[in-house]
Amino acid sequence: MMRQSVRTTICLLGTLFFSLLPAQSQDAGKEKIIHLTGRTVTGNSEVIPYVHIIMVNKGLGTASDLQGNFNFPAEVSDTILFRAVGFKYFTLIVRDTFQVRYPFIPIKMEQDTIQLKELVIKPWQGNYERFKQAVLAYEPPKTDLDRALKNLNMMDLKAMLVNAPPTPTMAFRNTMQAYNDRLYWAGQLPPVNITNPIAWAQFFKALKNGDFKKK
Repeated sequence: MMRQSVRTTICLLGTLFFSLLPAQSQDAGKEKIIHLTGRTVTGNSEVIPYVHIIMVNKGLGTASDLQGNFNFPAEVSDTILFRAVGFKYFTLIVRDTFQVRYPFIPIKMEQDTIQLKELVIKPWQGNYERFKQAVLAYEPPKTDLDRALKNLNMMDLKAMLVNAPPTPTMAFRNTMQAYNDRLYWAGQLPPVNITNPIAWAQFFKALKNGDFKKK
């Protein structure tokens, strides 16, 4: 009887142990999902818009909006990288010590200051004789007609400037803003561009060209 009771006890313990294994492995396979919410700012709490947010270990990415706000899900032990032009990289590792599932995390990014060498600009390459000759050779307009022609030339230059294509800086800024907007609104409907001046300009141009007329 003693041996039979011991054998029965061992069998019961073995059955209980093996029944707990699937539950433990299932709980271990579940990752804790945390919705990270926050804002990208400077050390003076100034908003940094359109910061690139990269989930390094998963190869995913998003960006903060115009007000620096962001909201995306992450798992424990994920490595989040924040990048912006003119600021040092900021790395955040998601920990399981967060007390809430929707923690608000202000990302304070440090400015990446680049010290340039001193540059001294002098007129006429620092040659006083060239500067003196240019001043002596200058002839101011003598008549009203000469002044009028000079003003017309300035108006022509201003008209050329208005009709000139966008500068590389402006084109890069518009392209990056459009790219960040597409990245931020991926998988959902974007807002209506009713306040977008570029969209209105394209609309009036198409209206003037008769693109909306029935053919």
